Amino acid sequence: QIKSQQSEVTRILDGKNIKYELVDISQDNALREEMRAKAGNPKAIPPQIVNGDHYCGDYELFVEAVEQNTLQEFLKLA
Repeated sequence: QIKSQQSEVTRILDGKNIKYELVDISQDNALREEMRAKAGNPKAIPPQIVNGDHYCGDYELFVEAVEQNTLQEFLKLA
């Protein structure tokens, strides 16, 4: 499920020509803890969307933003 959600996020970002960096947390506990700290949730699972130091949200919020045509605001790009 995580893989399919990640694929969906990257597909949407690619389709909108939005640059991003994927961070693989599976091999590094420090990266996992950093993701959870940014999300403010000790049990957060990928994908979590962050713009620099600004936490945007999780997959569900991302999809909601796409459906409501508020992706730019969600990604803190607007």
